[in-house]
Amino acid sequence: MEKVYYQDTYLRTLACRVTQVLRTDKETLVRTDRTVFYPESGGQPGDRGKLGPYDVLDTRKADDGDSVLVLSPSCHVKEGEELELSVDWEHRHFYMVMHTAQHLLSGLLFNLFAIGTVAVHQGEEYLTIEVDRGSVESSVIEKLVIEANRRIRENHRVVYHEMSHSDAEALGLRRSIKVEGDVRIVEIEGVDRVACGGVHAASTGEIGLVYCTGHEQIRGHARLYFKCAETALKALLESGKTIRRLSASLTCGADELEAKVSSMAAELSETRSRLSSALRALCRQEILGSSTDGICIIESPEGTDLQNYAQAVQDFGDLALLATACENGRTKWVIALKGRFEKIDFNKEVRPLLSMINARGGGRTPVFQGVAECADVQSLGHFTEAFRSLVSR
Repeated sequence: MEKVYYQDTYLRTLACRVTQVLRTDKETLVRTDRTVFYPESGGQPGDRGKLGPYDVLDTRKADDGDSVLVLSPSCHVKEGEELELSVDWEHRHFYMVMHTAQHLLSGLLFNLFAIGTVAVHQGEEYLTIEVDRGSVESSVIEKLVIEANRRIRENHRVVYHEMSHSDAEALGLRRSIKVEGDVRIVEIEGVDRVACGGVHAASTGEIGLVYCTGHEQIRGHARLYFKCAETALKALLESGKTIRRLSASLTCGADELEAKVSSMAAELSETRSRLSSALRALCRQEILGSSTDGICIIESPEGTDLQNYAQAVQDFGDLALLATACENGRTKWVIALKGRFEKIDFNKEVRPLLSMINARGGGRTPVFQGVAECADVQSLGHFTEAFRSLVSR
C-alpha cells in the first residue's frame, strides 16, 4: 500500500483501487492500493471520511502497517473498484495540530525540565501527557505553558527525516526507538526531535494556543491535561464569560474574585459549624426527652441526617439508642450502646436483629450505623421491639 499521507499530509482526496474487502456482521474492512487515510496509532485517532459514496467510520492499522478502512456492514463496495478517498479534513487537521502540540510540550518538558513522557492521549476535549514523575510543580507547568506559546508564536517548522536505526539512535532522542529498520524522525526545528509515524501540522503556528487545565496522579505518574488550538480558545472564552457573570453576581472585580470566594467559603464553614452544634444540641435534648431508664427509640422524619444523633451520643453516660429515618424506600439507622449497655456484643446480639430489615453497616463501640433495604412500617416495628427487648434484659 502506498502511504500518500506521508508524502503530503495536507492532501485531502486521492483516487485509489480497492484491493481487499472483508465483511463481518458488525463492519466491512477495506484495503486500497494507496491511501491518504492515517490509521489510529500512537495515541492519534484514525481518519474518517469517504470512500466513493461510502462513509469511512474509522481507520485502523493492520499488523503489516497498512491502513484498513472501517465501513458499515451493509455497504456494497467490491474488490477492484476504482473510487476516490476523501478525508474528513476538520477531524484530521484537529488531530494533526494536537499531535504537534504534544511533541512541542513533551520536547519542552524534556529539554527544559528533564521530565520524560511515558504516555499520551489525544481526545476530543483534552490532550493528556503522563510523565515520569509522580508530581510536577505548578511553577514548572506555568513556565512550560509560557515557553510553549512562545514557540507557537515563533512558528517553528515541522520537518521529517528518514534514516537508519543506528543514525537515529546517535541523535540522542528524548524517547527510545520502538521499531526496527529505517526510522522516521519528526523534528520541530529548534525544539524537539523524536521518532514518530504520525502526521503533524506544517509548523507550530497552526497550534494557535495551548494551556494546562490541571493535573492528577495516576499509576504513580503525573498526568497533565491540556487544551489546544480551537478547543483552547473556546474554553478561554467560556471561562471569561463565567468570570464576568461571577463578578457581576458578587459585585467585585475579576481580580477580587478569589479573595471574595475565599471569604464566603470561610463564612459558610463557620455557619455550618454553628448549625452542626445547634443540631447536636437539639438531638441531645430529644434523646433526653425520649429516654426511659437509658433506653431511647427515635423514629425521625424522612431525610433526617442521623449523624447528628451519632455525635450527640458523646454527651451521655448510660445510653441504648436506636434512631431511624426512611429515605427513598430504605431506612438509615444509628445504634449507640454506652455505659452499662456496652456489655451487649453488637456483632453477636444486635447484628442478627438487623437481618430482620435486611440491614447492612457497622462501626465500633459505642456507635454503629448503616442502611436497611426496608421501609415497611410493620417490619421496622418488629425490629424496634426486638431491639428494645434486647437492651431491657
